[in-house]
This record gives sequence, structure tokens and C-alpha cells, in this order.
Amino acid sequence: MTVPVGLPPASAASPVSPASLASPVSAPVGLRAREVSAPVARCSTGRTADGSDHGSGRARPTPAGTLVGTVVGTVVGTRVGTVVGVFAHSVSIRCQDPHGVPLIVSLSDVPVDSVAQARIPADRLADLRLEGIGTPVALETAGAAVVASRITAHGTPAVFSPPASWFDTADGRRFGVPRLERAAEAIWGDQDAEALEGLCGLGIGLTPSGDDALIGLIATARTAGLGTRVIGRFTEILTSPRAAGLTTETSLCHLRLAVGGDFSATVLDLLDALIADTAPTGRADLAEHTGLSADHGALSAGQPRIAAAVARLAHTGHSSGADLMAGVAALTRRLAHQQRSSEPSESGRDQQ
Repeated sequence: MTVPVGLPPASAASPVSPASLASPVSAPVGLRAREVSAPVARCSTGRTADGSDHGSGRARPTPAGTLVGTVVGTVVGTRVGTVVGVFAHSVSIRCQDPHGVPLIVSLSDVPVDSVAQARIPADRLADLRLEGIGTPVALETAGAAVVASRITAHGTPAVFSPPASWFDTADGRRFGVPRLERAAEAIWGDQDAEALEGLCGLGIGLTPSGDDALIGLIATARTAGLGTRVIGRFTEILTSPRAAGLTTETSLCHLRLAVGGDFSATVLDLLDALIADTAPTGRADLAEHTGLSADHGALSAGQPRIAAAVARLAHTGHSSGADLMAGVAALTRRLAHQQRSSEPSESGRDQQ
């Protein structure tokens, strides 16, 4: 489903920009970023002030337990891109990473919480929204704070009940759930990369529901230290010539970042919250802290922290956050099932 970053549908005009296509000979619009996510920093030339070589693509990993939004340094350099999407609160530009792979970057005036985002002044964002699709942009990142986006294995997330998503619709139950469960099993068994590929492009929207769920699966797997081989094989698929036909360009960009270990602050926040505490909380807490119906079920752990993380992610895009959480929930359920299966029964403990 749609997220605040990416290309507008090919059949539709930009929803908010009245400008016509920019001239191919236009001079780049100069912008200065105040804050960038780590993947954007790695696209910029030069080194961060803390010595990390973001320009060569070697990110400083996020230490286990690092708080979401932690600033890990500052970066120097300029990244040139082209406007490919104009939205109500952001503008998307297409850049290239150090290896020439396209990267869709969201420019906004709010603190960085997306996986590929740069924060710029509100007045410059308003000006850029009037320029139109195709406008060249020179994004100056000298002195910008770099926000961590990297997940490292540091625990097994608790089971929780996600909000309703595309997977709860008739089509989602028929076509999506079986593929989602197969993909979760593939990560658990660390084989069958085709099961992950089977979710690509499934569903509707600029970032299809299956892709969002995949990102949730991969984020959970990396947090729990699972699926190294199958994710590696899936990475090969995403970088192969056939990748372009799997899904939208924006989704493909997000998936490539995910297999590399980069995720949005909202995803990191949810997983940290699920790991922090495993004490159950009731349905009333979910309704109180998220505004969602208590029918969504009980959350595991963390109480206000988990509820707030679910609510924040649920408001990402039209339903991208909910679809992503369906992926997180699918793998946490699989892990919990395995844990229960491996525990000795009461009679077995009595006999020991």
C-alpha cells in the first residue's frame, strides 16, 4: 500500500502539484538537509564526522539496544537526484547509491523516521513542491545529522496482535495469507527463497501489501538472527535482471534496503518494544493507547510502549504500516509455536 515516499502511479498525475514536467535542461534546485537517514548518508560523498565511511556504502551499524532515532554522526557531501513524486507532505527524488542502484529518497520537513529520508526546511519543501516532476535536485548534506536505521540481532520479538490489514480482506485471506505463512516458514527453515519472492507485488498500492509484509518478515528475522541463507538468496533475486518485473520501483528500493539491514525508525521502534518486555497486556490497553478497536486483540508486552509503537506504525501510509505488521506478526507466531513445541510437557517435567 502507499507510503509517504515513491513514484506516483504511472496512469495518474501528481495528486498535489499543478506544475508541468520540468525542463530536462533546468538547473538543479539546491537544498540543504538538516537530518538524513543512514542510507541517504551512504549515498553522499565524503565521510561522517564520527569517521564512518557512509560515502562508500559502509554504514555504521546500529548497536543492539540503540534507541530509535539515535544520531550516529554527521555527513558531508552532495547527492544529485530528480523529483519523481510530489505528495501532500513530502517530495520524492530518485538518486543512486554508490553502486549505481536507484534509491528513492523522501524529502520532508519532519524529523527523519523513514528508511530513506532527508529533512529539509519547510519553506524549501514548499518551493520544491511547485517545481514539478522531473526537476533536478542537488541535496547538500554537509553537517546533517545521520539517523541510525540498521538492525542487528538482539532478541526474539514477542507475539502481538497487529491491526487489520489487506491480509484480513477477502482477497488477502485467499491469496495473501497462504503466501505469507509459507514465507514465514521459509525464513524459519532458512530455505525456499522463492517463497519470499511469491509475496513480491502481491496486493494493491504503490508499495504492494505483500512487499510491506516481506519487510516486516525480514526485519523480524534480522532482529532474531534467523534466515541468513534464505535472505541472502532473496538478495540475489532482488539484484538480478528479473527484479524489475517483480514489483514497483519504490517497493524494490525498500526491499533492497531491508535485505541490507536498513529499516524505518517506526519499524525499529516496534521491534525494540516487542523485545523489551514479554508481560501480556489486555485489550483495553490496546484500545486506550492506539485508538484502534479492542477487537484487534491483546498486545504482548511493553504496554504503553508497544501500543504507541503499533499506533505510530499503523499510521504509515494508507495501510503500509498495518501490512508490514502482518509480516512481523506472522514470524513471531511461527517462533512462538516452535518454542511451545520444544518445551517439555507437564507430564514430561514430572518424569524428569
